[in-house]
Amino acid sequence: MLNKTKWIGVIMLTLVLLAGLFVLGGCGKGAKLKGMEIVIGNWWADYDVNTYKPNNDIEERTLAHRTKIQKDYGFTIREKNIGGWGEMQQLAATSIMAGDPAAQVIALQPNWAMALYNRNLIYPVSDSKSVNFAGTKPVEWNKIVTDTFTFNGKSYAFSIGYGGSMHASVVFFNKRLFREAGIDPELLYNMQKDGTWTWDAFLDLSKKLTRDINNDGIIDTYAMTHDLSTEVLDAIIASNGANYVERDSNGLFVNGTNTPEFLEALQFAMRLKTEGVLMPRPEISNWDWYKAMFFDGKVAMRIEPQWVTNELQNMTDDWGMVLFPKGPRVDDYRVYTDENVMVIPSTYTKEQVDSILYAVQLWYTPVDDDPNAWKDGFYNQYRDSRAVDETIAMIRDPKYSVWKNYVNIPGLERGDIAWAMWWHEGDPSQLVEIVSQTWDALIEDTNGIILK
Repeated sequence: MLNKTKWIGVIMLTLVLLAGLFVLGGCGKGAKLKGMEIVIGNWWADYDVNTYKPNNDIEERTLAHRTKIQKDYGFTIREKNIGGWGEMQQLAATSIMAGDPAAQVIALQPNWAMALYNRNLIYPVSDSKSVNFAGTKPVEWNKIVTDTFTFNGKSYAFSIGYGGSMHASVVFFNKRLFREAGIDPELLYNMQKDGTWTWDAFLDLSKKLTRDINNDGIIDTYAMTHDLSTEVLDAIIASNGANYVERDSNGLFVNGTNTPEFLEALQFAMRLKTEGVLMPRPEISNWDWYKAMFFDGKVAMRIEPQWVTNELQNMTDDWGMVLFPKGPRVDDYRVYTDENVMVIPSTYTKEQVDSILYAVQLWYTPVDDDPNAWKDGFYNQYRDSRAVDETIAMIRDPKYSVWKNYVNIPGLERGDIAWAMWWHEGDPSQLVEIVSQTWDALIEDTNGIILK
């Protein structure tokens, strides 16, 4: 009979051998990585462990991790710019239909992914058990994305983490113009933090920021521009608990524009014009004239998605960023957003999908357990730490998130309402009624595809 020490030795040897098999064979259910070549296709950047040059400690550790997993598991994986933004949807569709996908994993805007789903070109990733889409370890799978792209009980798209696409609706504000109007630039952060950042506070500040500085009867600085109306309405409706398109208990899409929350939000948006706080559009101007007005310090606020941060890096005036204020029908702030999603072409087998998903999980596993490590990559993009510590922290918290369901309805253009709202003289319900028949038909078409 083996003594206790020998039994321990046998057990330890067995565990070592099992660990070796675990590494060589892949550890997700059905995941067999050895010899695989995996490309994560996108439209913005390349990342190959053989050529990537890290810029800081965390990037160095990420590179070391990604190099090691490929060596340990015997596969290769990289991110690749496979096409420009304007060609991604067509590239994905045509390559999959030809049986030669442009990548094993393809990053897409959600409306592009929906178009591919409608044509049966993407794999139901929830059929795979090699990763746990409901989990947060070793990566935080974005549950909102998997839920949004769940049709008839199957999920067709995924994403890792929250807020990574920088699509959340936010308010950028010019600190100099706030000071010159006698307003403490920290006020917006303070109100956001203590829960007093409301529609009423926003309108009151907008009036104070719309100024005739030299008393010549001509407004010199406005609170905002007359555009971009789609982004303005996005922020306002979500902040009041509304959405252009809702989903019912069966997962089907429903027109949400006739709800009291939506109509009240539309009324508030229309009121901004009558209050005189919007800079009129110049008679001769490009469509994006409004961008220069904020960048050059002619208006105090700009409501747009968070990614606009990239356009403000060289702005002379100091600026900050908060969420849009709360409407009267909600108890807390709302982050109106969506994410770029990842899909796997329908051409792959279940076994291949198991391996691809497990490889993606390995690739994106964070190398730092510090829950605040994400902040390091943001501080140099913003003029103050509160934009990161407070606003972006809320953007990354799924409890505030509201998905832009309109992106899942092919052909639906929320500009049908937003473009007309500045000029509409009647009741908001009349404006909604103008588009309701068209929107209902588009929503019905999408539901028909889901139910097929």
